Parts: sequence; C-alpha cells; structure tokens
Amino acid sequence: MPAHPLSDEIMIETLRVYEQSGKNAYAAARATGLPANTFQSRLNRAQAKYPNGLPDKPTTGQWMYPRMVVKDLPSTVWVIGSDIHVWDGDPPLIYKAFVKICKSLKADGIILNGDVIDGARISRHLPTRGSRAPKIEKEIETAKAWLKLLPKTRHRLWTLGNHDIRIDNYIASNANELDGYIMSLAEHFQDWEFAWAFEINGTEIRHRFRSGIHSGYNSSVNAGISTVTGHTHQLQVTAVRDRKGTRWGVETGTMADPNGPQFQYTEGAPSRAQQGFVVLTFDEDGVMMPPELCELICGRPVFRGQYIF
Repeated sequence: MPAHPLSDEIMIETLRVYEQSGKNAYAAARATGLPANTFQSRLNRAQAKYPNGLPDKPTTGQWMYPRMVVKDLPSTVWVIGSDIHVWDGDPPLIYKAFVKICKSLKADGIILNGDVIDGARISRHLPTRGSRAPKIEKEIETAKAWLKLLPKTRHRLWTLGNHDIRIDNYIASNANELDGYIMSLAEHFQDWEFAWAFEINGTEIRHRFRSGIHSGYNSSVNAGISTVTGHTHQLQVTAVRDRKGTRWGVETGTMADPNGPQFQYTEGAPSRAQQGFVVLTFDEDGVMMPPELCELICGRPVFRGQYIF
C-alpha cells in the first residue's frame, strides 16, 4: 500500500524538529511523540523533497541551544558535577576531588550539569552592598583555568543552568545589536557540547526540573525515566520503584562552598546544600547501575568509603 501523502507543512515541521534535536532522529521522535519508525519515514520523505534542509530557514524563533541531545553509549562511565558558581581564586577541595575521580576512573564522559558560571554582576537581582563579585570576564577566565585541570575524555557535555544563561541573556537585553560580535557562552568554551538536556542510555540529565526537598524523586516520577538534576544544591539519590522496575532521581549537589560569598543572599540560614558530585556507570546493555556519590564529610571528600585526600 503506498504511503499517505504528506503536506509540505508536515515535512517542514519534521525537518525543523530534526534540526532542533541535534539531527538525532530518535530524539526528534521522542520530542514529537511519534514512533521512531514513523518519524524516520517522514524524515526520509522530507529530506528527499528538501535535500538542502529547511526551505527559507527563518532567522528568528529558533532554539539557541539544542533542546535535547540523545546519546546511546553503553559500557560507559560518567562523572557529573554541577553548580560550581565560579567567582575567582583557586578551586575548592571538592572540585579537586572531581578532577581526581575523573582521572582515576578513566571516565568516558564528564558532564557539567549547569551553573558553572555565577554571573553575579549581570544578575536581574539587585547587588548586595559591599559585595566584591568579579566581573564576568574574570569568572570566564577562572572557569577556563579550572576546566583545564580535567582530563581529556571522549565526551564533554554541559547542560545550561539558569546562571550560565545570564551571559547570553545580558547580551540580548543590553547589546543585541552586537550579537555575533560578542562571544556567547558556548563560543567561550568550544571544547564542550552544550544543550538544555542530554539523554544518555535513557537517563535524562538537565540542570533543573522539579524543585523542593523531594526534587529528585518528583523529577523522575514526572519524567518517567531516571533523571539527574542540579540547581537545588542537594546531593542525594532516590529510588523510584514500580511495576516497570527501578529508576533513579539523582541530585548532583554543588561544587561551590555553600558558605562562599556567592551565597550571601541566603542570609546564613541553614540549608540542605551539600558539596559533592555523582558517578554513573552503564553496563553493556546501557542499563544504569545504582548511582554513586562523592561528598565532603568532616571537611574531606569521600568516595566508595575512602578519603580521596
């Protein structure tokens, strides 16, 4: 039976979603809610009609960074840290532990799960009197120096955090006519792959989703798959168990000092912030093993029951 004809609008929309998904047909199919075979069939027909891609590609209304990038990478080890909130000076002890674990595990991939940059001076929030927040130029310079300490890995991913995006938002709000002349965040860190979220072997990693004390659990329940999020500065792993089996709601803590000057807005109140990071291991079938935490205990980073320093 011949395939039903597709309208130009559907073919163009298929190409648009495909490009927004980093030219990953599986991810695009998930985004549209279509079966993978159905989307691939539509894509093949759209590409046959428009071999040069989207016709009259618009210059507005596009996602600046990919919405979701999907990767199928079984038999891999990933080290994931977030919320560094770089100001200046030397990296904190937990970040040094992050570097050491990446090297000792010979990680296949490193993920910075958002808010590497703090952007205090370009925040929409009013500055605190007496604050000595560094210029954004200094934050970027310091972040580059810290990231150079990390080993070379096959995959270096960065999910955009609400603080990271302050750079691009500030340019758009205050110097829009210089867009293309002033470098974006991604252009400053060209050896990292940027996206709002990554899905690795069916586990979704993004900076933030649900919030609150039960953020990890609620994120996994609402996503329907294992999730790894930052943003809350909480470091914890919650199992979600149902008839489908076990999935995980993981929160990656923070690699900044919760008592640092970046967090003067907390007024010194008690918080659930915990310095640490997460290690994920996938077997040969892409099944994720129980997530492992490295955290600061009595002022020393601990991983697998051993002090790192």
